Amino acid sequence: MGKITRLVVLSSELPSEMHLMIYELHADVTIKETCFGMLIYGEESIVRALVNTIRKIDPGAFIKERGFVPGDPRRCRADRGGGARPGFYSINKEFKLLPAISNAIAKLPLPYEPEQVTKPEKISVDRLREIVGP
Repeated sequence: MGKITRLVVLSSELPSEMHLMIYELHADVTIKETCFGMLIYGEESIVRALVNTIRKIDPGAFIKERGFVPGDPRRCRADRGGGARPGFYSINKEFKLLPAISNAIAKLPLPYEPEQVTKPEKISVDRLREIVGP
């Protein structure tokens, strides 16, 4: 398993408290607090366990994959000359809707447990070159 990054958007108004609670677990991950929650970067199994813990503490938390590690120069404002990060305005709008979305989801009857998503196997570089062609 490799390393992954998850963006955790919290529906509660206590992101800094959640941040501290995750630190107290002494997990071998990088955590970066954001105005909406936090970024968690580390080994996939550890990050998934932390995400499950967060979901138990804050059932309204929304977690999504992020393709960049915290501090990646392609997303870091210091390296890009300032301004809002790409996607900031979308997350800001979504963040305001989270309490209503969380309440609606909590009222939904689920006749079954949600399925675990399985990722397809990665292909080799040689196979990719074969697909792409000359």
